Amino acid sequence: MGNNRALLPVLLGLIAWVSCIVKEDRSACPCFLRVDMQGLPSYPATLSIVGAGQFEVDRDSVLLVAVPKSGVELVAVSGASTGADGTVRIPYGFDCPPVYLFSGQVPPGLDTAYIKVQMHKQFCTLDMQFDGPPGWGEPYWGEVRGRVEGLQADGTPLEGPFDCRLDSGNSVRLPRQHPEEELWLDITMPDRLVRSFALGAYLLKAGYDWSAPDLEDITLTVNLSVSEIRFQGSGWSDTVKLDVDI
Repeated sequence: MGNNRALLPVLLGLIAWVSCIVKEDRSACPCFLRVDMQGLPSYPATLSIVGAGQFEVDRDSVLLVAVPKSGVELVAVSGASTGADGTVRIPYGFDCPPVYLFSGQVPPGLDTAYIKVQMHKQFCTLDMQFDGPPGWGEPYWGEVRGRVEGLQADGTPLEGPFDCRLDSGNSVRLPRQHPEEELWLDITMPDRLVRSFALGAYLLKAGYDWSAPDLEDITLTVNLSVSEIRFQGSGWSDTVKLDVDI
């Protein structure tokens, strides 16, 4: 079935090509687009081409697709499902899926075009470690909340409520953020909110780059005994002492 899906756009392209051979006026002919999906970091992928349809793409696929000569937009997504407009939305209470994304355009007026799809990592995995006296305040957990609920087709953060409790391994995936948007880490117990940390501000102070093509994962240590929050990543670290003890 997968091979048949891959052959379909090729057959459609050949049919359109044959029909154009016998016509003198080529303005109605399509653009023949070659889409190179080789070497992608995550599989499977869904390729959406405006005006040409949506294709499930296998590893190392090269597609030939007949597309409108007026120009088209392409969106390739792996690791998440998308809406009709190509957006990835995160249900409230869940973390970001492991989404990789590519968007591109074919300009109008071309007879042939080539696009190499290069997907980029649109999420960061936040791993937290809690340090403190044995048995401190247990049970407690971490919860992250913010104002980005997904990604638009071009990878731009999609504004909306985000709230997700860290899993049993104290890990959560966060979507790409606007640097100026608020992002909070709450330390919570069953009966009360213990402490909130301005996570977004601390990450910016530590030099975290939300505009990087591929987002870096974060390791975060929270010292519960002296109200110290320590950020650690690949090649950078920062420690912030808080004014009020937990």
